[in-house]
Amino acid sequence: MNQLSKTGRKELRRQEKQAERERTARRRTLKRLLGTGAVVLAASGAVGGIAWYIATRPPAEVVSRSGLHWHAGLRIVIKGKRWDPPANVGIGVVHNPVHTHDPDGVVHLEFKGLVTTEDLRLSEFFRAWGERFDRDCILEYCNGAGGTVRMFVNGEENREFERYMMKDRDKIEITYR
Repeated sequence: MNQLSKTGRKELRRQEKQAERERTARRRTLKRLLGTGAVVLAASGAVGGIAWYIATRPPAEVVSRSGLHWHAGLRIVIKGKRWDPPANVGIGVVHNPVHTHDPDGVVHLEFKGLVTTEDLRLSEFFRAWGERFDRDCILEYCNGAGGTVRMFVNGEENREFERYMMKDRDKIEITYR
């Protein structure tokens, strides 16, 4: 059996420590590379998802390039009782172009610059109001044994619900009965 001298043992320990430091440094580098790769992969996925959403979304049509000032009437009737949107929906620190001034059921559409069909959707008013409206629910009333949501525009039944694009002088009635 080969015996190492004191100097030889010291050199062997030094080499083993150096080898351990190198292994630790390689592991640290590998972890850093894997972490960076994960971040790059997640960012690429997010960018790809956004690109896919934009590419597959139906294009909004331009209604006006120089703004518009329209008014639509909105009447909500739930089980025979009228619910008027309150005054100043969409009016605050940031002025929403889709808003009310008074609790009279008049929805103001006051835009400057470019206006698209998406800007004029009925959903934009309900979003500004903070209330729910779609084919299934109006406010907290949802289709079921208690009633059904229906919508009429200028006296004609309309099934576009929240996707309906409001127009000047529209008379919109939403019922739940």
